[in-house]
Amino acid sequence: MTIYGRKPVLEVLEDEQLSIAKVFVAKKAKADIVRKIIAACEHRGIELLRVDAEQVSRISKHPKQDQGVAADIHTPQMDDALRFLEQNQGKPLQLIALDGVTTPANVGMIIRSCTALGVDGIILPRKGSAKLTTMVIKASAGVVFKSTILKCERLTPVLKKARQLGYSVYGLSGEKGSNIYTTNFDRQGVFVMGNETIGVSEQTEMLTDKHLFIPMANGVESLNVACAATIVASELMRRKEG
Repeated sequence: MTIYGRKPVLEVLEDEQLSIAKVFVAKKAKADIVRKIIAACEHRGIELLRVDAEQVSRISKHPKQDQGVAADIHTPQMDDALRFLEQNQGKPLQLIALDGVTTPANVGMIIRSCTALGVDGIILPRKGSAKLTTMVIKASAGVVFKSTILKCERLTPVLKKARQLGYSVYGLSGEKGSNIYTTNFDRQGVFVMGNETIGVSEQTEMLTDKHLFIPMANGVESLNVACAATIVASELMRRKEG
């Protein structure tokens, strides 16, 4: 994946656990932080290319935010969602899917908590969800580079494929359905987290096998989607640890 911006690129360069393919710096970029980026590349033996600012912008796709700096990072844990399902047929996997989660901070926190709590993969559609930007990376505290993120164009074809392969699709609802703490889950499951405002989309609703809710107290109606995803991941880990 490509990240951009002077501070984000310097931060990943300083994390020696991350594998960085190339760094691109605009020829006219001059500042103390740019010199630090160049020095970090030399220290780690990472290929540094001085190119025109327009070329950096073509790589970053965010000319107003890249500040003349971009980097390509190896992310071996990332995969295509449909390919992942095909290659792991029959395995008892529990996945989290994001359905229209548009706030980068929420996506980053979901990635962080689900990875920490052992979820087998996070399905992230390109359409309708927040992209893997520097804001998502920051919210995940860099965990995004260690996460099994399963990318797809749209969520619907992935859910259809998952059901064909024996997965049950669970939709998180504010109040209807079954209590998450007392419901038996199938050995293969996709747990869908919906949009911050409208919840699960109509297309996903049609593919949902069972609705789940998190019981609330003290008159609270619902939780932030990142908090709800953390609870789901925690319950999955509790059952796995058994």
